Amino acid sequence: MPIIRELFTERLQLRRPVEVDASAIIAIAGDWEVARRLRRVPRPYTRADFRFLIECVVPSEPTWALVLRRSAQLVGIVGLVPHAESQSAELGYYLGRAYWGQGLATEAAQAIVRMALEVNGYAKLTSGYHTDNPASGRVLAKLGFQSVGHSNRPCLVEGKQKSSIEVERGPMAR
Repeated sequence: MPIIRELFTERLQLRRPVEVDASAIIAIAGDWEVARRLRRVPRPYTRADFRFLIECVVPSEPTWALVLRRSAQLVGIVGLVPHAESQSAELGYYLGRAYWGQGLATEAAQAIVRMALEVNGYAKLTSGYHTDNPASGRVLAKLGFQSVGHSNRPCLVEGKQKSSIEVERGPMAR
């Protein structure tokens, strides 16, 4: 499927992460309050982890840096993890703590959801969030995702499985 390399929303430019993003991504992903809400982010988040993101994740999983259009400040990451059957993908995202509560995650993820369903033709998108992160659940609900069950998802920084809500959205969900 084609990967759109750049998207624009009202406040954000979504573009592929590049080498100059290293310090911003390391600072955001290295924040305990950000990392404990995610599955696959290690702590401490080092330059080697950033290299893995750029060299392994970005080429295999559509991933975008979230950049404020007004200031060119990188504020987070959003991406899709295609499922093996190629008809669906998992949506994931994170924002720097200073940008929480401003609607930026919803704005960025909405652009990716639209692209994934309308341009890439995915039949379904999935996602999930730890139950101790209800803000992410609110973002996903605004995007039309609906709960499909509970699970235990890993949290690499906490070194354990955490209670989570699984959600999904098809092209017709609102």
